[in-house]
Amino acid sequence: MWKKYFKFVRLVPGRVVTQMFGDIDFSHENIPLETLKALYESDFPYLEITSEGKHKLYGIKPEKVKPVIPASAKRGKTKILP
Repeated sequence: MWKKYFKFVRLVPGRVVTQMFGDIDFSHENIPLETLKALYESDFPYLEITSEGKHKLYGIKPEKVKPVIPASAKRGKTKILP
């Protein structure tokens, strides 16, 4: 369940010894979100928060990304290739 809110990075998911919580097995799905949030907020180097995690834990809405349109296309100067 926690994997849609956080990504485990730089290591293969498995057992990691943490200062705050001792051994945590990051290959398991049943790690409490509060534990992961505390690790993330203490700058634990192996966790990245996802956009769903930002929304669930901090109430930050996902950013809407606009597609990049080249300036030439905006001015009607696009070339049509045969």
